Amino acid sequence: MCRSMATRVKFVKVQDEQRWTLRKCRQCGLHFTDPIPQPEFLNQCYAGDYHHELQADGATEYRFGPKYQRYLNRIAEHVPPGSRVLDVGCSTGLLVKMLCDRGYRAEGIELNSASATWGRQHYGITIHECGIGECAFAPGSFDAIILADVLEHTLHPRQCLSAIGQYLTPDGLAFVAFPDINSLESRWFFLMAKLTSTSWLWKTCHMPLHVWEFTPKTALACFEAAGFRLVEFQRSQDAPGNDATGLLRFISFPSEIAAWPVVATRWGTQMEFVIRRRSEQASA
Repeated sequence: MCRSMATRVKFVKVQDEQRWTLRKCRQCGLHFTDPIPQPEFLNQCYAGDYHHELQADGATEYRFGPKYQRYLNRIAEHVPPGSRVLDVGCSTGLLVKMLCDRGYRAEGIELNSASATWGRQHYGITIHECGIGECAFAPGSFDAIILADVLEHTLHPRQCLSAIGQYLTPDGLAFVAFPDINSLESRWFFLMAKLTSTSWLWKTCHMPLHVWEFTPKTALACFEAAGFRLVEFQRSQDAPGNDATGLLRFISFPSEIAAWPVVATRWGTQMEFVIRRRSEQASA
């Protein structure tokens, strides 16, 4: 983001005999995967059986229902029912269905054909199979666009934000959510992974699928560079699964504490931003 070449190694993970390094820019603090994954690699990761476990009755509701309800409530604070909303990377489309049930004119886009097809058939909603830069939407088509756990997967976050900006109305909003690589929970699992030399224990670090890992500071810098300003910021935390036992359950106890509502809103790992194009961008 700052074009500096000065970085330091933060973490190393070996996956499928491929060595991936999480680097941190010494100047702006942005974390990124090195080497940058190639488009062919990412397309292969997200194709086929990606999220196939969600393509069953109640599966997406069980895994993401509470999170999506939180997202929906946040969006409803800024955009009234009847507004047109686009969910980018909507997977099987549960959030789109929830928006439609609340009275929004919602639709989604999804690259995985199996997930998109299942969502259309199961929920009876509109899901386009295209990338954000490939969709034939007219400028100013949407009052709100959702990028929930999506932007960190893209090769060019600023270009992605600039693209969605063109599809927003002059007063339109974007809702962006992703984890904070520097949250208290993330720091704990990073320490445990380092102490045990067990890379998978840093479960809040998702390289190489997360090309970028953000903090509040680097996220805001990215939004600003793409022509957006901050409207609202809040943290949250999903309750962890209860299938861990023994030592792993003990190691995971910070996730349980972080899910307490009074803790989650201040120190939770998930960051949720409502952003709007700057006035000069909206009028351009």
